[in-house]
Amino acid sequence: MKAMQGFTLIELMVAMAIFAIIMTAIYETYFYQQKSYLKQEQVVDMQQGMRAGMFFMKKDIRMAGYDPSGKAASMITVAKVGEFAFETDVNGNGAIGDTNRESIRYALTSDSNGDGLADNLRCNLGREYGGGGGLQPVTESVDALEFCYVLNNGRVTTAPSDPADVRAVIVSMLARTESRVKGYVDTKTYTPASQDLTLTPNWATDGSSSRPAAAWGPFNDPFQRKLLIAKLRCRNMGTDPFAD
Repeated sequence: MKAMQGFTLIELMVAMAIFAIIMTAIYETYFYQQKSYLKQEQVVDMQQGMRAGMFFMKKDIRMAGYDPSGKAASMITVAKVGEFAFETDVNGNGAIGDTNRESIRYALTSDSNGDGLADNLRCNLGREYGGGGGLQPVTESVDALEFCYVLNNGRVTTAPSDPADVRAVIVSMLARTESRVKGYVDTKTYTPASQDLTLTPNWATDGSSSRPAAAWGPFNDPFQRKLLIAKLRCRNMGTDPFAD
């Protein structure tokens, strides 16, 4: 009978070492791809949330002061750097009704002093309808919100003396990822509209408002952020549908 031959101990050890190297490489590749996927997913969620929030603000703010009957006296009621509230007679019945969601307010859900800067990491962009209920989240994880107002004389301010003079709103919103991004440190500085001379060259000179002292950041934390700026025209402010 022929002698039965198998693998020697050295051959088994070599095979196991090669197998371990291959499996380690496969695991490292998978781990890296999974990490990259999760990071990208967080960024995508952040961007989608910002787009959703800006969509609602565009839709609502463009209707500020809407008064087809001329009897509702729709107006902008609050125009501050971190808060914007207005009325719109959606159903055209000549009255502003809370049940019809015709009084709208935008602000951060956690901003005790109204400066447009979040008080904590659980702060969101909030929208509130008249009649109570408080601010309801529209975009989650928002670190800063700024409203700049373009007046009827073309000047820009964050504190108009008369909200009726507002003709457009420049919204700056800084959002961040929901979770920390491993290995990332945010050292960027973000420039809102009030700090961008190309967006707001005609700052108000009547002393009602001065440019904020500084831009946003750096935060030096493991969250990734994105700044979105949009100019929204209040199409119904300063117009009289019954004028000759």
